[in-house]
Amino acid sequence: MTPASPVFPRQVSEDLEARARLGGFPHPGSSTVARKKTPKVRVNVKASLSRRLREIRQEIFGEHGGPELARRLGLPARTWYNYETGVTVPAEVLLGFIEQTGVNPTWLLNGEGPRYRHPRDDRLLSELTPIELIRRGLEKLERSSSEVVVIAPENLPGDATSEFVAIGLYPLSAIAEPALDPSRIEGHVLAYRHWLPKPSETIGTRLTDDSMYPILPAGSIVALDRSVTDPLKLHGQIVGACPGGVPMIRWLDVHGRHIILRPNHGSKEFPLIPIEFDERVSQVILGQVVWSWSRFSQV
Repeated sequence: MTPASPVFPRQVSEDLEARARLGGFPHPGSSTVARKKTPKVRVNVKASLSRRLREIRQEIFGEHGGPELARRLGLPARTWYNYETGVTVPAEVLLGFIEQTGVNPTWLLNGEGPRYRHPRDDRLLSELTPIELIRRGLEKLERSSSEVVVIAPENLPGDATSEFVAIGLYPLSAIAEPALDPSRIEGHVLAYRHWLPKPSETIGTRLTDDSMYPILPAGSIVALDRSVTDPLKLHGQIVGACPGGVPMIRWLDVHGRHIILRPNHGSKEFPLIPIEFDERVSQVILGQVVWSWSRFSQV
C-alpha cells in the first residue's frame, strides 16, 4: 500500500515553494547564520568620535599637525588620518591620545562635559613641551599674520644659540641635486629650532601643485630633512622624492618588493608611482618632510 502524499494548506505550500526558489533548505546537520548589519547607532558613535578626534588634533597640533601627533603616538601618519575618517580606534591609541592632549575622556566618547580635563589656559607654561609652546604662539599668529616668515638673507639671525634657525628655500626643481647650489636659494624660512631634528641637514621647498591637497595645498612650504632616506624608516611618511628625474612631495608606502609614491588623492594627473625595491631605491628618496607651513608673510 502506497503511503498518501502529505497535504498542506495552500498558504504553507506557497511558502515552501517560495523558500525553494530562494535557495531551498539547509542540508541536514548544517545551520544558517544571518549576516548581522552594524547597528546605525554604532556607526553614528564612530563618526562622532572621529569628528572629535579631528577637532582636538586641529586645535592643539594645527590644521597640518596630523604627522606630528602620529609621531608622538608611534603611528604612521596615514594610520592616524584613517582614524579621523571613521576607522575603529584601538583602546591603546585612545589612551595615548588622551594623555597627549589632555582631552576629557567623557567628552571624547559622548560629547558631554568640558572638552579638556583641565582648562588649557590653566596649564603652567613650564608643563608644556617646546612644540606645545610653539603651537600656542602659532594659534595667536593665525589670527593676525602667518605661521611662517620668509626673510631676506640680511635679516637672518646671527646668534648660533638663537631659538630660531633659517632654512634655505629652494625651488622644487632644485632639491634633487646631491650638492645644492646656494645661488638657487629663493629666500630663507625662519623656523623654531625645536621643529627640526637636524637643522643643518634640512632645506625648505615650496609645493607647486595640489597633489597633496588638502594636507599640503599648492604653495605650502615643507621642511625636508635630507639625512633620512631609508625607505623602511619612512613607510607611511611624507617624503621628498625624485622618480624619473622629477622632484616631488608624496606619501611613501612599502609593499613587498616595491615602494609606492602616492599623492594624497590619486588621479590621472597625479598617479601612484611604484618603484622596485633595490639598492638604488634610496637614491630616489630625497628626505623626510619634518614640518610644513601653509600661510606666509614676507620680511
